[in-house]
Amino acid sequence: MPDFSSNGTIDRTTAPALYNRTVDAMWLQRDIISGNVLGQFFDKETKDSGLTHVISSVTASLPLPVESADTEALAYFVPAPGFPKTIVLTEYRSGLRVTETAILADKFSKVMGMAKGQIVSAMQHDEYAKASIINAALTGSAGADGKALAASDHPSENGDAPDWDNAGTGALTGPNLHALRLLARKMTNSQGNPYPVMPKTLLVAPELEQTALELTKSDGKPATALNDPNVLINGTGVVVSPYLTSAVQYQLFGNLPDFEKGLVEVCLLDWRMKNNTPASASIIVDRELK
Repeated sequence: MPDFSSNGTIDRTTAPALYNRTVDAMWLQRDIISGNVLGQFFDKETKDSGLTHVISSVTASLPLPVESADTEALAYFVPAPGFPKTIVLTEYRSGLRVTETAILADKFSKVMGMAKGQIVSAMQHDEYAKASIINAALTGSAGADGKALAASDHPSENGDAPDWDNAGTGALTGPNLHALRLLARKMTNSQGNPYPVMPKTLLVAPELEQTALELTKSDGKPATALNDPNVLINGTGVVVSPYLTSAVQYQLFGNLPDFEKGLVEVCLLDWRMKNNTPASASIIVDRELK
């Protein structure tokens, strides 16, 4: 709290000089981004211009070859048509303005903290946006195939192939995690052929951290006195995010690279700051984050 040592008119020039710097108390809440981990589950694509982005509707996998004699003409195959997805990009901006008075009176590096906090707020916005997708994994129809992110009836991109399943049910237990692991190992490609995925990361909210670690880090079979090896620890790590809203929901991610992750983040450019160069002489710092 400031203690002014003399009477007089308080303005931007005299106020800093009137501070009695022997009496100061300030309560601070840390302005840092916590648990910024969800980006690893998204394939990031950067656009140079334009506010729409279309993900290709044609897959790379082809049908199985057909039996033929060497003298017959080759059979040519067409990739599965896939599901096109158009993403509309939205710009977000925020501003930071600091006067000369604020700089002169700044005794706790708050101005510098505000500048850093602008980038922190942008990163936090990204984390909330990613979490909103994962939090709604079992609801909605935002996927390119019109289904929820996790569903038991995803249609294959080849219409002749059966549906595929990536939704687990039940609480986070050894048997339920094993069932989810089997879904990953029995995954199929766009033609409906086997495309096994090795589970890599178990994503949970803080409430499930202890359970997740017990299930994946124990040497023997979890929650039993048996000496069977714990197959769930086969390279599976645990990631905890405080941005997840459900205390019971969990996701098991595989080791697929880049665009095969299934989750795509499209951005015009990374967050950047520029100087707005204000006309007012009393404004020293004027930054725009975009």
